[in-house]
Amino acid sequence: MPEVIVPFAGDCPHRRRALEWVTANHVWPVTVAYGGVPWVKADAVRPAVEASSADIIVLADADCWTDGLPEAVRAVELGAPWAKPHKLVHRLSEASTRAFMAGESWTELDQKPYHGVAGGGFVVARRETFLEVPMDKRFIGWGQEDVAFALALHTLAGPAWLGDSDLIHLWHPPQARLTRRKGSVESWALFRRYQSAKRDPLKMRELLKEAR
Repeated sequence: MPEVIVPFAGDCPHRRRALEWVTANHVWPVTVAYGGVPWVKADAVRPAVEASSADIIVLADADCWTDGLPEAVRAVELGAPWAKPHKLVHRLSEASTRAFMAGESWTELDQKPYHGVAGGGFVVARRETFLEVPMDKRFIGWGQEDVAFALALHTLAGPAWLGDSDLIHLWHPPQARLTRRKGSVESWALFRRYQSAKRDPLKMRELLKEAR
């Protein structure tokens, strides 16, 4: 049976309500991987993956939902190296988030739907893949850690199976970062190194070796 690992940190009441909703609605066992200050997603995820007895793990953000997880899990069971179940991201407004969690219809978005990036929202893979291609703990705070992780997975594990389900992003105040696109100067510089290492397994393994 798959296990859902949900990284989480902070005391924002909106994010905590989202966490409570998603953990109550996943059909598989859920482990909340708590992180500290400063937030390092890799440090929250790694111990939970190591402690898991599941063959397949769903790494799921605490503020996101998709109906495409069963299909993504099945793709990995059938041999896909990893899976991204979602296509378009729908960032709900605060009012639409309340409606969604109450099981009511919603229409209001914070922005137009857009294509979700690999590595963010949901990543489905076998446990050994998460252990062999770990997230980089040098990404501190929010920004670039997910996309860098996806570049490493693509380079070292293979291309993802891509689903076409919608991703629902539940509203909360934005996390502190340099800009909406960049988390920090240091994270952006590290991310650029991941970009330069894509499609070069030796170079990518050196980056991960550095992180360890």
